[in-house]
Amino acid sequence: MNRRTVIAAAALVAFGVPGLAAAQQYRMNLADAYPQTEFINQNMLKWGEEIRAATSGAVQINMHFAGSLFKNPEIKRAVQTGQVEFGTQLMQNLGTEKRLFELDGLPFFVTSYDEGEKLWQISKPALSAYLQKQGLRLLYAAPWPSQGFFFRKEVNSLADISGERQRAYNEMTSSLAKYMHTVPTTVQMTELTQAMTTGTIQLFNTSPTSAVVFKAWEFTTHFYDTNAWLPKQMVFVNEAAFKKLPPQAQDAILKASASADKRGWEMSRQKVDEARKELAAKGMKVVKPGPKLQAEFDKIGEQMLNDWLQKADDDGKKVVAEFRKTVKR
Repeated sequence: MNRRTVIAAAALVAFGVPGLAAAQQYRMNLADAYPQTEFINQNMLKWGEEIRAATSGAVQINMHFAGSLFKNPEIKRAVQTGQVEFGTQLMQNLGTEKRLFELDGLPFFVTSYDEGEKLWQISKPALSAYLQKQGLRLLYAAPWPSQGFFFRKEVNSLADISGERQRAYNEMTSSLAKYMHTVPTTVQMTELTQAMTTGTIQLFNTSPTSAVVFKAWEFTTHFYDTNAWLPKQMVFVNEAAFKKLPPQAQDAILKASASADKRGWEMSRQKVDEARKELAAKGMKVVKPGPKLQAEFDKIGEQMLNDWLQKADDDGKKVVAEFRKTVKR
């Protein structure tokens, strides 16, 4: 299939939706950068199945995973220009074009899944409006598992890790390391095991689910469960392609998207719970930060938020203000 095809209309089929006797069959494409096995994409496959079922097969979305159609940095532009109908993106990757996209990756701004969901509901209208101006429709978003910290020892305060080398992989995590008085060291996730075992780094943050994949118990002893941030993966569609669909098909996509949004949060919570238990079963100490360490993390969160607000536009500042009012913090 030509990857530049926007909508390929096939033979007429019975649409199976009340009010339509017959309609075109729409075979559409979605570009994604992550493996199909990720739970985020398992949720998305279910979303596609629900759309197909609701339209009796008239709308079918062919999903291309692991950057096989477009590489991650190219996906949003490809959807904007109509080279592919649907795309996905880690929202914080778009922070350079609009700071509000990276708010869910700001350390210690949200402290739980409940707060993460509240932030999403508050920020979604502004993000949707921004994408709409670019010819895109935001359909839903689901969170990757929450982030925590992995150490080789008990840590009661930041003084215990001062000067140690900490994995960093973007501007935000480099700033975080500096505020933690550690040395930011660029290490890709695929290099994590080697970096820890050779001493290139002494600590890192990641989700408990990723820690299970990389068998963190082989090179760390303590997992500090902080829910430090909840980065989200969003799914969006080219607005012109969406509008070419019959109203009933549009409605089916929106309903399936609402279900996928809810299901994604539930799946993420479940995966984190399972991973915490697995880490403990392998002998790791799975703990919450003590009072002093938590206070230091909270202070870092305020400092990084203030840094972020200096760069944010009015949308970002309004979202932060409303969120703080909602969570009374």
